[in-house]
Formats: sequence, C-alpha cells, structure tokens
Amino acid sequence: MKKIITLCFFAMALIFSTQNATAQNTLEISKVASAKTKELRKTLKFDKEKMDVVFRAYQDYGKAYKKISKNLEGNKDRLDKINRVLDEKLKTILTEEQFDRYLEFDSEL
Repeated sequence: MKKIITLCFFAMALIFSTQNATAQNTLEISKVASAKTKELRKTLKFDKEKMDVVFRAYQDYGKAYKKISKNLEGNKDRLDKINRVLDEKLKTILTEEQFDRYLEFDSEL
C-alpha cells in the first residue's frame, strides 16, 4: 500500500513539474513577443490596436519557432515557412509604408 501511495505522489509531482515547464515556455515567448512588438512600434509608430495584433502574430511565431528551435538545420524549410507566415500576417496588419519600413528594419537585424 505504501508503494502505491508513493507511486501516486511521484506521478503527481511529475505532472505539476511538466505544467510549470510549459508555463515558463509560454511566459518566455510572451516576453520576447512583447519586446519585439515594442521595438517595432517605436520604429513604425502604429496604434494600440495594431500593437495587440502584432503581439499575437509574434506570439504565434514564437510558438512555432520553439517547436523547431532544437534542430534549425534540419528544419530549414519549416523555418522559412514560419518566417513567411509572419511576414504575411504583418503585411495584412500594417500599412504598405509601414510594412516596407518593417522589411528594412528586419533586414538590419
């Protein structure tokens, strides 16, 4: 009986630690997305509504990038695809002039 209780306790500890690791990844992605959005807002000078949508686009990009980040060389096609998807999302969000400045800003990085 003690073994069963110990096993259940151990299983619960693993479940809680897994949830904590996932929360840290999400928090990390949100921090990076927020920093990139603020930096882009300083350069392009867009309003609060666009800022929220750009933030979500960067969050989606961060989640997709995190999945392939351990093997970037092997996932070159997927990396190109998520970069292209980010550019397409930003093209629909930003004005044409802002998007052109974004491309210049992105090429400098």
